Amino acid sequence: MAFKDEYAPSTLMKLLLSTGILMGTLIPALLMSGHGDFLIQHLKFRTIEGNTYRQLLMVSCSLIYLFRLATCMFVFIKRRIGWVEGGLVSFLFFMMFYLFNASAGSHFEPIGLIDIAGVFLYLTGSYINSLADYQRYVWKKNAENKGRLYTKGLFKYSMHINYFGDSLLYIGLAIVTLEYVCLFVSIGIILNLVFLQIPMLDKYLSKKYADEFGEWAKRTKKFVPFVY
Repeated sequence: MAFKDEYAPSTLMKLLLSTGILMGTLIPALLMSGHGDFLIQHLKFRTIEGNTYRQLLMVSCSLIYLFRLATCMFVFIKRRIGWVEGGLVSFLFFMMFYLFNASAGSHFEPIGLIDIAGVFLYLTGSYINSLADYQRYVWKKNAENKGRLYTKGLFKYSMHINYFGDSLLYIGLAIVTLEYVCLFVSIGIILNLVFLQIPMLDKYLSKKYADEFGEWAKRTKKFVPFVY
């Protein structure tokens, strides 16, 4: 992700990102339901058999993610999304959601406490991320706050509270799949946030807001509220 002061609607890129998630969700669902004959016969996709309720649960979580991300991109985010970034992230979204949905659909185990825990983490992370972005969006709409760094709302508990929310929801999704490989994917995403995205964003914010960022960094946890 590039952190630059470049602003544009980037509508095509946002649609491409949304499409990556949607296709990664719907293709496994079609294969599982038996309505993916074209995919099976012509594109050599493998049919998926497993617990229908688990598959529906994962599809529901995926569509909620799509709705939340689309709202964030089309309403909250104003920065330019380039073709390279949009294309790469769209492909990664497709691969991740295909893997998660296919994995969930391949298990016959009934829905249990571990799945409830996964859904709880997913919904909690989604709420944290969405609320943090909404609070910042409302604050920045006020002309008096133009050119200032937002450090209020949930961001007073963590400098990157939205990334913390993302981490919770990715772990929650992985739990519902019952697959270690999905858990490793989620851990990889979190490590990318902590060791790549956060340092890059901090560097950008420290240059853009200087003194405000320094004061905020002194009094606020970096990632996990009250911990780190």
